[in-house]
Amino acid sequence: MEPNTKRKGEAYLGLDIGGQSIRGFRLEGDGSISARSAKVTPAALGAEAVLGAIASVVAELRAVGPVAVVGVGTPGGVDPEGRIVGEAANIVGWRGVELAAAVSRAADAPARIRNDGNLAAYAEWAARGGASKALLFVGLGTGIGGGFVDGGRILSGVDDKALEIGHIIVHPNGRPCACGRSGCVEAYAAGPSMGRLAVELAPRYDTALSRDARSGASINAREVYAAFARGDELAKEVHAIAAEALSRAIGIALAILAPDTVVLGGGVLVGAKSLVSDVAALAPRYVYEAASEGLRFEGALLGPDAGLLGSALYGASAALSLEELFALSSRVRANLAD
Repeated sequence: MEPNTKRKGEAYLGLDIGGQSIRGFRLEGDGSISARSAKVTPAALGAEAVLGAIASVVAELRAVGPVAVVGVGTPGGVDPEGRIVGEAANIVGWRGVELAAAVSRAADAPARIRNDGNLAAYAEWAARGGASKALLFVGLGTGIGGGFVDGGRILSGVDDKALEIGHIIVHPNGRPCACGRSGCVEAYAAGPSMGRLAVELAPRYDTALSRDARSGASINAREVYAAFARGDELAKEVHAIAAEALSRAIGIALAILAPDTVVLGGGVLVGAKSLVSDVAALAPRYVYEAASEGLRFEGALLGPDAGLLGSALYGASAALSLEELFALSSRVRANLAD
């Protein structure tokens, strides 16, 4: 049942379930974060163990006071009843879990469950306070996820599986992807994929990054972009390949969705500031001209709390007007910046 009121003293919980950790925070109506909790995800132990860790996080956040609603971001597809219907590669046995029911019992409050990529998009949309009508979010990390928010409504598709932008095939018969296909953009522009590209291309170069790659050192996007900042030629090629692949995928998304704003975020963007401007220059080449008229490319406004904030705000959206939601988002951003 969706909440439509908020009683005095109640707060919104945001939960972000990942393959490595389960994080949560408690968002008060004044925009302050009054409590945080995190647990290691016992992903290899199965769904019951993960649900136990989630309940522990919720219990710590509930100890502060009553809860109005809980928003939860999770990997995998989610049906309208909050049941996991898609595979989550990082959590054993996650498919079929009645997540909304379990969280609601733990919190003694309604729970709203969405795919984690969609909630990151929702957070970026809310953070702009209505300045963007249609926002496409692309998050680059261990994989590549995405979300699309149009006038405050998340584009979900069947079971919240829309906007798996990382699995748009940009090079048929190209590099193998973890999804089982070949040529997905994730195989070129995700953090670990950039590291693998650097290792494969290293024999062509004699640079600091190539020497590290040949020595067997661990290479990820972080190392690539640290080298890129120093002018390393191998890093430049890896960046060019990633930017090209990402631009092709975004070009396809522009033709289908017609956003007014494209936001690039995720851990890769921490060191890859030039990726936004380069994709902004390249992506319009892969779509008809009118699709990019007036289009804005931006870096994410939110940092590591984006998933938590999106979860909490999406939960709060069931109880607040649009104006109240934007005001809450503005207050919490100001508090996080302090």
